[in-house]
Amino acid sequence: MNTSKQLRFLESITPKSSESDIAHKVVLPLLHSLGYRDGDWKSEVGLGKKKVDFLVDPPDVLMSHLPYLVIEVKAPHKNTSQSVWQIGDYMRQSRAILGLLTNGYLFHLFYFYQGRLISIADYSQSTLTENFGLVFNLLNKATCLKVRSALHYSQHQVHLRFASLISDAFGSKAMLKLFAKKTEPAQPITEQKSTEPQPVEKERSSMIITVFNNKGGVGKTTLTINLAATLTKLGKRVLLIDIDAQANLSTGLGIDPLNDVELAGKKDITHLLLEPKTKLNDVIYRKRWGDIQLDIVPSHIRLSEMEGELIQTVDSDRLLAKKLKNHEYDFIFIDPPPSFGKVNGISLMASSGILIPTQLSPYPIRALEYVIGRVEKVEAYKDEPLPILGVAVSMYDQRSSSFNLAMEESLREILFRNSRDRTIELFPENTWIPRLNIIAKCPDKGYPIQQAEFDDQLSAPEREAAQSAILRLEKLANHLMNVI
Repeated sequence: MNTSKQLRFLESITPKSSESDIAHKVVLPLLHSLGYRDGDWKSEVGLGKKKVDFLVDPPDVLMSHLPYLVIEVKAPHKNTSQSVWQIGDYMRQSRAILGLLTNGYLFHLFYFYQGRLISIADYSQSTLTENFGLVFNLLNKATCLKVRSALHYSQHQVHLRFASLISDAFGSKAMLKLFAKKTEPAQPITEQKSTEPQPVEKERSSMIITVFNNKGGVGKTTLTINLAATLTKLGKRVLLIDIDAQANLSTGLGIDPLNDVELAGKKDITHLLLEPKTKLNDVIYRKRWGDIQLDIVPSHIRLSEMEGELIQTVDSDRLLAKKLKNHEYDFIFIDPPPSFGKVNGISLMASSGILIPTQLSPYPIRALEYVIGRVEKVEAYKDEPLPILGVAVSMYDQRSSSFNLAMEESLREILFRNSRDRTIELFPENTWIPRLNIIAKCPDKGYPIQQAEFDDQLSAPEREAAQSAILRLEKLANHLMNVI
């Protein structure tokens, strides 16, 4: 297969090409190169109130099947990463197995199963050319027919077994005549076994992280929620502990401290801290949004009245630390109030690391030295070190480049001046979470930002903005894991 000649049609587009150009000059030639005929796909297919650009659905196969491939086309100047929600929506509605999102220069492949959209690969024109043999094997018509034939055979076997049970139960032997003609299974798609040595699984790491800044309004709680949700998307088990009497984290995940906790006769963080017999599992609430699952220990306003009781409790600083022994989570995030009160000390004493969120603004940056000082005082009473994992930037205004540069220099200066014998890292710019209305709107709706793509009340620009924030959060989550 001469891939360079086969994909020469990619040279026919320019950055000024339209979406229609990409459809006719890239997608149609690509489908022909994959072995499909003109009748094997439909364009502008209605899915509810929307239309998918291409639905690849060859008619010359068995009747009961799922569409194999949907293709969503964007113009070259469009940021395709902000349209992942859109192709995910099309794949859910059509129940297609595979998806392709492209603007002619970038190609994103997806797999869809049981409500989950999974990224397979991202290619540029050059990397698509280099890997086209692999892409061809996945997307070509022969593979499509084999997969759908295998799925049909599997479905046939289920029906045959069900008909047999009905026949035995009701004495209706005519049932089995429906299946007299057996369907031969398609040959399975061959998979080459790798001769490369398999990587050794890394030892499971576990971290209890307090997300801590005594300056309010820096997006601390929202960052905590969305970072936790991102880590669950990466396969991590995450617990969130709300130890702020305002309970913003609890309400931001759809837990009402009055209706869902107090009036329901359930327990919260106050019971965990002040009742010796109350265990961690007694106060955990489980929330699920698709493939995101978060366990939460909610808070309650009564916590604000318990400062004196906490102070008088024996070994109060280690109350939470004792309750978090032998947990089964990869990450536990503690969300304390923006202050230096008793519960903050309890949070820090229970932690194995500190993440400092901040804004590129004078007052939040100025507060960093007080946060660092507080961590060092608590560390003196701990049996093990309390590392500051880094400084994460949230509510980042991308329009103010010169101001941001000045604030970044000020921030680095404060970190250097107060680091003493530790290195405190400012997380890289590609992890900075932008200031977006959609980020603030999601906690009001009671879900993490990853759920925005499923909210039909949001506009397309809002969902695109959410997708850009999700990409930043993924980089932040991966960077945090690398630091750990």
